[in-house]
Amino acid sequence: MAKPRVLPSTYTFIFAAVVGLALGGLLSLVFGRVAVPAGNLRTAVFGISIGELLANIVLIAIVGGIVFLAYVSMVVQDTVFPAAHPWLFTLETLLVGFLPASIIYIIRDIRDNGKIDLSSLNREYVLLAGKFGLFHLLFQFSGLYTYMLGA
Repeated sequence: MAKPRVLPSTYTFIFAAVVGLALGGLLSLVFGRVAVPAGNLRTAVFGISIGELLANIVLIAIVGGIVFLAYVSMVVQDTVFPAAHPWLFTLETLLVGFLPASIIYIIRDIRDNGKIDLSSLNREYVLLAGKFGLFHLLFQFSGLYTYMLGA
């Protein structure tokens, strides 16, 4: 018996696009009103420096995404692919973790002209690789890949 395939709804994509455009527009409005020359992040929005505000928004988005995906992963527990192909899944997780982190590591190393402490750069590399790997695991166990690929 063929497994029923759940197709993504057009409304799901429209909703995601509208939310993305609204949030992008809001950020553009906030940061566009207080535009400053490149490299000068001392200007404040709501009494908080732009650099600090942006860092906090990104941190909240990452932590919120991890918490949400962890909850969905506990509910769905999609382990079909990892159970069927453990070595391939391990390789896939390592690649998804280390390749993007390596690219960011190289870009950061090129742009700082040797001004950053190498131990700090290495620590950031390990954290990025771990974050990307964790998101990959959470996407797998939440059923996102199965849903997207129709497997």
